[in-house]
Amino acid sequence: MPYLDNVFRTAFVLCGSRDEADDLTQATYLKAFGQFASYRPGTNCKAWLMRILRNSWIDRLRHRKVVGTELQVEQLPLAAPESDEETHWTNAEDILESFADEQIIEALHELPEAQRLVVFLVDVEQTPVEEVADILDVPAGTVKSRASRARAKLKVLLMDHAADLGYDGRVK
Repeated sequence: MPYLDNVFRTAFVLCGSRDEADDLTQATYLKAFGQFASYRPGTNCKAWLMRILRNSWIDRLRHRKVVGTELQVEQLPLAAPESDEETHWTNAEDILESFADEQIIEALHELPEAQRLVVFLVDVEQTPVEEVADILDVPAGTVKSRASRARAKLKVLLMDHAADLGYDGRVK
């Protein structure tokens, strides 16, 4: 299945849960196989799949509004153990390495959905702005502005995480 990893990663960013991302990925490929007659050979298959993924996610959100969401016990957040150790970094790379993927994903989920999807597709998946605009059915300028606002908000959110880890804003 082409682009399975890309679709799954994008679904995970949207959902925040591995199980739900698995389900969403499966639903995306089921719809893609069902709609394969609408795919035009020679066009961008990845963008076609991402658009189906986006529409499947929107369908799930609409369904949740009607039905509501379930929260499994395993999904409840646990507090991180407190540490008395003071942390020092020597450069910006040390700072970035100190963030757990969980913290970055949490920060991503604090973004509005439109910004979260744009920043993931543009910055993580390295999808060209024009393709993201096509996937989301918005102008390229909108994609650029959403990415810029998302990056600015992520910077603020991750600096809060850095402060929680003991980073005081000075690089030594």
